[in-house]
Amino acid sequence: MTKDDSGKKHSETDRLPAKIKKAVWDHKIISLVILAFLLLAGYRLAVGYGTMLGPGAMHGRPGGQPVYVELGPATYGVMREVGLYYGSLTAAQSFTVAPRVGGELKKLLVDIGDRIESGQLLAQLDDDEYRLARDRAAHNVKLADAQYAEALANLDLAKSDMARQTSLTAKRIVTQSDYEAAENKLRQAEARLLVALSQLSGNKSQLDDAELRLSYTQVSAAWPEGGYRYVAERLVDEGMLLTANTPVVSIVSLDPLLVVVEVIEKDYPKIQVGQEAELRTEAWPGEVFRGRVVRVAPVLSASSRQARVELEVDNTDLRLKPGMFTEVVFIFKETGEVWSVPQDVPFRRAEGFVIFVADPETHTVKMVPVTLGLVDQGRVELVDAPPIDRPVVYLGQHLLENGQGYKLPDEAIRPRPEINSAESAAPDQSGADSAQSEK
Repeated sequence: MTKDDSGKKHSETDRLPAKIKKAVWDHKIISLVILAFLLLAGYRLAVGYGTMLGPGAMHGRPGGQPVYVELGPATYGVMREVGLYYGSLTAAQSFTVAPRVGGELKKLLVDIGDRIESGQLLAQLDDDEYRLARDRAAHNVKLADAQYAEALANLDLAKSDMARQTSLTAKRIVTQSDYEAAENKLRQAEARLLVALSQLSGNKSQLDDAELRLSYTQVSAAWPEGGYRYVAERLVDEGMLLTANTPVVSIVSLDPLLVVVEVIEKDYPKIQVGQEAELRTEAWPGEVFRGRVVRVAPVLSASSRQARVELEVDNTDLRLKPGMFTEVVFIFKETGEVWSVPQDVPFRRAEGFVIFVADPETHTVKMVPVTLGLVDQGRVELVDAPPIDRPVVYLGQHLLENGQGYKLPDEAIRPRPEINSAESAAPDQSGADSAQSEK
């Protein structure tokens, strides 16, 4: 606010030109009209929505007017409580075969996928060096054997000489010194015999070692259970220079196979050794294989709260292979023929769970109290439910009351007929006349 020379107060708007003042007032009037229009449109929309849902719908309560719903059937059949897990097939026995000595790989006698027996020859190393070592050890054994024979003969001669000296000494024919010399020769002969025997034993051990190392150039695989195994992987090629314990091939057993799964704490008490399970694989869609629990870990992982469970799968036809992804289904409980509905159909009220059964003749619903049981693949069991031979409300049940009417989506409200163009033009004309008169 400002004061002029006469002392009167004026607003800043009063100082504006007349045209600008008129534009400001027109802008304010247009804003008020738009606000009023929006409020009226919102009110009409709210009233129309409440009418469609029924009385009380604007307050969150189902009304008495028909409610739009979707219907579906109740199913009668077997229900199962299951635990669904995923794992991979693994070989019950798997190992790699490696030579115990080094050398050039001369021959590789098997390849990927070959079936082998226990003790079968798989590969051969170049054995020239080991044959020479064996021959040297055999020669040393012969030499030590000859030395032993010589020491044994010398011992026999020393024993005869000692017996003669003993007899002559008793008759006082020889001196005591001659007797002691003969006794000393006997002891030396006995010692030489022991040395020869030790050398012979050592050379025989060296020969055994040389023959054993020579046999290691023939690489084979053996297992106590017998039966067949299969070559899973070839790890070297012929001509390669190998060191001791270099893996050559990996061997696996294919019958039976194992499946390893991690079971959560909730299902852990329900699984026992000997329990059967159903297995499915992507390689054989639609087929169900049988597995049997053979081992259950006695502890759960502190980090994951899961326990390791191993299942054995019969694979006589060898269609299953290690590494295949597997779906494992444990069946904890199975019912007889019972009624069931989708899991989200039963609706909790103060008195408990209920479902609404539709009467297609009267287009009304009947509220039926139910007790829920097993859940199987998104459906829930209705315990001791009577036969449900009519459709059940799948959607919209939270807006219903017992005996209330219902409508289906194909019975939706049709749009109102268009207003005649002549009639619609009249209000606009009157509005234009009034605006002209105001001017």
